[in-house]
Amino acid sequence: MNDLFAPPSAKQAQPDAGAYSAKDIEVLEGLEPVRRRPGMYIGGTDEPALHHLAAEILDNAMDEAVAGYATLIQVTLSAGNTLQVQDNGRGIPIDPHPKFKNLSALEVILTTLHSGGKFGGKAYATSGGLHGVGSSVVNALSSEMLVEVAREKNLWRQSYARGKPTTKLANAGPINNRRGTMIRFVPDTEIFGALSFSPARLYRLCRSKAYLFRGVRIRWACDPALITGDTPARAACAIRWKRTSAPPPARCLKSGPVRPISPARMAKPAARWNGRSPGLKPRKPRSIATATLCPLRKAAPTKPGSAARC
Repeated sequence: MNDLFAPPSAKQAQPDAGAYSAKDIEVLEGLEPVRRRPGMYIGGTDEPALHHLAAEILDNAMDEAVAGYATLIQVTLSAGNTLQVQDNGRGIPIDPHPKFKNLSALEVILTTLHSGGKFGGKAYATSGGLHGVGSSVVNALSSEMLVEVAREKNLWRQSYARGKPTTKLANAGPINNRRGTMIRFVPDTEIFGALSFSPARLYRLCRSKAYLFRGVRIRWACDPALITGDTPARAACAIRWKRTSAPPPARCLKSGPVRPISPARMAKPAARWNGRSPGLKPRKPRSIATATLCPLRKAAPTKPGSAARC
């Protein structure tokens, strides 16, 4: 590039100085724009941008939970700056895309910007992102990515590198005790240099996501060699119901609109809560909902629609 402040004599010495023609117009295709200008998609190439990759993949798993199809998300940080996010949702579709006959829907989602099932239709009523660039951007900025999809009792697997598939979508065989999507990726050192994931930051991210939606359990696991400070190597973040003896100000235990307690019942608090008034039997304290996050050693599966227990 020419020096903007160079003297006129130096500029005239160059034969093509100031030339600007059609050959100077570049057209970036596929995921090349992401690698050329990552700051446009994740805000830069610093540590917050690196952790934005983890948030994008985790948000996709959370969208399955919010839609009512996933109850468990596993986040694992391993040696070599490898992050894995797995859910038990429906799994990314693997059938051929109607517009791109030679590509599966999985490959279209991971290699094409602005592709996904969150722009409209009935696949997702709500979602954490509607621009369709999350998974494809992570793929473009990763030196390695492995995707496994368990759908209809079959396991499908495909590998990628820097936004391009390195293997074809292959059927890894039948599987009966698994469903959903697993994505494992390694951020590209050509983009992020020597930066690495922070276990403490990822753990706080898992906790915050679990707090936002009751009914999903997020399991966190990390290589003990990467742990610094008080971040646990293994935990499960979920919302639980906690019993308390304090009377609720309103009927908030059942679904539906909140109905206030009648004045007649509010006039007898002692009779309702401690049973000391004559003619009334003691009653147990009513449970009210308090959202708390709790690290768990063993996470038991929960029934759909019920609160996660610690």
